[in-house]
Amino acid sequence: MKNLFTNVINVHAEAATLQAMLADPTKMLKWIPEIETVTEDQGRFQIIRQTEALNQSEMITVTQTEHQIVYHSTEGRLAYDLTFKLTPADDQTILTETLAVPEKAETHLPLKLLAPIAKHAFYENLTNLALLAERWAYQGN
Repeated sequence: MKNLFTNVINVHAEAATLQAMLADPTKMLKWIPEIETVTEDQGRFQIIRQTEALNQSEMITVTQTEHQIVYHSTEGRLAYDLTFKLTPADDQTILTETLAVPEKAETHLPLKLLAPIAKHAFYENLTNLALLAERWAYQGN
């Protein structure tokens, strides 16, 4: 796998709040607007997007450690690993998101062209996640 891009954001919420949100892919419906459905089947999650995307449909599995969650995507046009690293820092969490793709990824466009577009889209979703986590932390959920 090779890293395509990394996004970093500071979130005014505990790492545990973010970890709980990220560990449950069904919660993506609350922070990724283009996702229409998330269906779980034996630890695998089918993601279907309502708008045109590189992966209109995909299957993800989730692995996690104490400060990291990885979404492993398969069955779409582009397989990838999306790694979320949570670093507690005072009253906030530094959330780092890294997208890695297979060395020989097959796409219709060169990855060099896709990377900045994907990085921007993923950053918007990361910002949505941060806002949702901060709202939940403020409300005490």
